[in-house]
Amino acid sequence: MSRYSGRKLRTHYTGRTASAGYHCSGRTITNGRGAYCLSIGATQVDDATALAVLAALEPLGVEAALAAAERLEADHDGALAQWRLAVERASYEAQRAERRYRAVDSQNRLVARGLEAEWENCLRELDKTKAELAQREALRPRTLGADERGRLLALGADLLTVWQTPSTSPRDKKELLRAVLEEVLITVFKDQNRAHLTLRWRGGALNEIDLNLSRRRAAIRTDEDTVALVRRLADHYPDAVIAGILNRQERKTAYGHRFTANLVGSLRKSWKIPCFERPATPPGGELLTVAKIASELGVAASTVHRWVNDGTIAGEQGRSLAYSSNR
Repeated sequence: MSRYSGRKLRTHYTGRTASAGYHCSGRTITNGRGAYCLSIGATQVDDATALAVLAALEPLGVEAALAAAERLEADHDGALAQWRLAVERASYEAQRAERRYRAVDSQNRLVARGLEAEWENCLRELDKTKAELAQREALRPRTLGADERGRLLALGADLLTVWQTPSTSPRDKKELLRAVLEEVLITVFKDQNRAHLTLRWRGGALNEIDLNLSRRRAAIRTDEDTVALVRRLADHYPDAVIAGILNRQERKTAYGHRFTANLVGSLRKSWKIPCFERPATPPGGELLTVAKIASELGVAASTVHRWVNDGTIAGEQGRSLAYSSNR
């Protein structure tokens, strides 16, 4: 169990690889948006916690566990001795009550009934004490033999190997951690890019760990100029035509690839840019060639081409690059 600010952390999975992370269920408002008050990758936290547990379970730790087991056995044996004495006392009282009952004059029925009831009570107490002794003897920790102790001590040096082997399932690892840890407290210092872990062991002991966090890589995004151009072009052209324009300008995707219609469509969806819809009726105006537009506007033909590529004016390909002009 992991906690932050007294709240239990929850697990989430992000990215294409479904990387695990922990976050606090409480939300704060940052730049007008809800944000978790804590979010941290699980890999570093889990690895640091596992190494601390394995280090504690190395041979010295196992020896300490053996010593504790021996003390527990001794304490249990002491308690059993007390219960055996209790059985002896109850047996003595039952025998004493029986002798008193048998010694009374049978003609004195009132006294006989009282002594008989006392004898029966002693017998019930004896049975109860014997049953309690038998139950406690059954719960007595089993004494480890010499071979078992040797194998247990040797196991400490192999724990890391056993932990890392593929045959050790995540469930087995979780069971081991839960067996020795009560909870893990996490404090994250974002400005210092580090975290502080407090391991609370079962029994109350604490272990402190300072953890340097891996810096997150900057998000890979298409440059803003290309996104702005796609936003303008999407008003006039389908994705395939936009891809051709972007490639003629030697623009690349965020990962350095040439644009395709599918990549343009994905870019539009990411930035919520509406798809081009061809109008039901052709737009008004006269179709002019690039040369005609350049002549009428008094600019170079290259300027008109640039306006088309920038999405400033709409055009049609296939007719000597004729473009629509509303005059």
